[in-house]
Amino acid sequence: MDKKGIKNKGKVILICLAVMAASACGNPSGEKIAKVQGIYADLVNLHNEAVEEYAELEDDSFGAELDAMAEKIDEIGQRDTQGMTNAELDAVVDEMNGYKEKYDEMLVSMQEMKAGETEKEVLEVPVTIENNTGVSIYGLYLYKASEEDKGENLIKDMEYMDGFQTLNILNLYMTEEEMLWHLEAVEDSGKVIESVDIDFTGKTEKGVTIVMKFSFDSMEGWVEVR
Repeated sequence: MDKKGIKNKGKVILICLAVMAASACGNPSGEKIAKVQGIYADLVNLHNEAVEEYAELEDDSFGAELDAMAEKIDEIGQRDTQGMTNAELDAVVDEMNGYKEKYDEMLVSMQEMKAGETEKEVLEVPVTIENNTGVSIYGLYLYKASEEDKGENLIKDMEYMDGFQTLNILNLYMTEEEMLWHLEAVEDSGKVIESVDIDFTGKTEKGVTIVMKFSFDSMEGWVEVR
């Protein structure tokens, strides 16, 4: 059976019943073979449906299970139903019905997870950054602490942010699970003078002001969040 990936998640089994679709006219097991064919086609469709649902999820916990199921269904599709007894065909039907129940359960779980993901409230938080360090800032970054990508320099369109300047940046967007961000400020020499986590929990309704400060005695920076 041919397989292909959807968005690099899981495998899709294309309906290809070259073995199971063989004619069984006149064979006492013909009716049972037709039944096996129909259940197999339904099973393939269920697998493909599950893969498509999975591709839309952020969660990646079903990948190994879907791949394992794909191999099982592929193996069933290679069986020689023409050489089976009625009892053996009944056993194949029972096996496939068990897999169908498993897919039904997976689809319910995926749909519940998908609904949960779409229901996450995205908060829009206006942020102001004040530079009270007395040091000119040439690189300023504010990004989710869970991500490595700093994003663009917030002052890329400015030559620099002087030692006592305020920057009103565009609103930040975050969910309740994304409240921890990281601030980094770099001077002309490349030295990092501010590197600190900012927790927006409980501070999102009225907007947030981040005040950067720096001590020339200790040569260390810190921030105050208002």
